[in-house]
Amino acid sequence: MERKITIEEETEYKEDYQMRMLMSNEIIGILPVRGRGFNGRSCYDYNVSGKISMRAMYERNEISAKDIKIFLECLSMALEEVQKYLLDIHCILLNPEYIFYEEEQFYFCYYPPKTSELWKDLHELTEYFVKHADYQDEESVQTIFFLHRETMEENYSLDKIMTKILYQEDERKETRENEDREIQKKEVQNRRNLWEKEEVRYDTREHDWIAEQEMGSLIMEETENLWTPVRRFLRKHKKPRWGEWDDLHIEEEEL
Repeated sequence: MERKITIEEETEYKEDYQMRMLMSNEIIGILPVRGRGFNGRSCYDYNVSGKISMRAMYERNEISAKDIKIFLECLSMALEEVQKYLLDIHCILLNPEYIFYEEEQFYFCYYPPKTSELWKDLHELTEYFVKHADYQDEESVQTIFFLHRETMEENYSLDKIMTKILYQEDERKETRENEDREIQKKEVQNRRNLWEKEEVRYDTREHDWIAEQEMGSLIMEETENLWTPVRRFLRKHKKPRWGEWDDLHIEEEEL
């Protein structure tokens, strides 16, 4: 079922080239609209099926930096499309109640009776962004306050603002990548240090084992040297078996 919103103007409806252009073409970023007169007033019906207004969207949620970037890209595209059809960009409504969202895309109402300037309306919208910013997100705060400050300037350029915001995003991305690389380097170095410590521990254990073996061999060798004279003496004075006394010789120096 089609869902519509209606904006009324206290003037008699007159269909001009703008409405004919809008009703005859599907303009990217612009909501489909039909104009009609009712009781001496002008009524503009916009098809918002499947979409949610910005006001309703941020009643309970905060605006993220990603939302701002999507909004600016959609607004820039809508402005380009409107000019392509020789329509007036200042007739785009930038009230949160009349900006709609669906599947990462913002849509705008083109309202022919509008008289205020788009650039002033955009700055007023940034004040709404400031109130609903996600203050837990540093990038969101920086992006929104930058946009608010830049739109205070006279004759500001939306294209330049978008370029700066995207450039800042690239800088932040590069900074995050550098930080990630530094973290990875530290992790690799920590692992190397751990491996070196393990190797030192292994080498120490092996060295201690070798030293113990060498010490044991030295002790055995010294013990062997100590008992050598005793064994020699015992071999010389070995008690003969029965019947072997005839061969017994006693050296004088041993008596």
